[in-house]
Amino acid sequence: MPASRILHRAGNLRDLLPIAGHPAVDAIEADVVVRGHDLVAHHDRPLGWLPLPLPLGERGPRLRHRDPVSLDELLRAVDGLAELVLDLRSWFNDPAPAVAAQLLARDDDSHVVVTCESWAVAERLLTWIPSLRVHLSVRSERQLRAFVRRRIAGELPRVGVAVRHRLLGGPAEVAALREHASSVTAWTVDDLDRARELTAWGVDAVVSNHLAILDGLHESGT
Repeated sequence: MPASRILHRAGNLRDLLPIAGHPAVDAIEADVVVRGHDLVAHHDRPLGWLPLPLPLGERGPRLRHRDPVSLDELLRAVDGLAELVLDLRSWFNDPAPAVAAQLLARDDDSHVVVTCESWAVAERLLTWIPSLRVHLSVRSERQLRAFVRRRIAGELPRVGVAVRHRLLGGPAEVAALREHASSVTAWTVDDLDRARELTAWGVDAVVSNHLAILDGLHESGT
């Protein structure tokens, strides 16, 4: 199967939500936090070049924090078009109860993937919603080794991993990791040759800041 193409932070900007229907976009990603009892997209980093009018900061397009994107808006935007990747941020409080409450209130969460920087949050979510697709965020070699070690010891359920792409060194490493993970996502890939290399190695998904990278994968058929 071709690797899924995920547009990084596209869910953080209301103006970008229609891009869920682009033929090169299989999923949009949003960085979400709990605000009160609600989940909202909240991140202030650039998206890189995109062919839409966007609010600009010194380093590129940025989110208007005064009017964050709600989970309802995100779900409506991707309905019938793409998947939604919720990258949970645990900076100030535990997002697991809000995620569980809002997703359990819906009939279908099959098009939602939740990526957790806190592995404890991921385990709680799986306890409450066993059918939810949960990925653990892996940012360092130390975390990668810890994931494999804990999987071998039976301390972690079989879930997906979203791995910083520089930690992946070849097809053998990807194959070995897939023995322990349900899927392997490589992030954040902003070079087309590297994106094609990773898909050739067998990763299940590629996350990029740039629509042009995902479009290049679409054109190459990878």
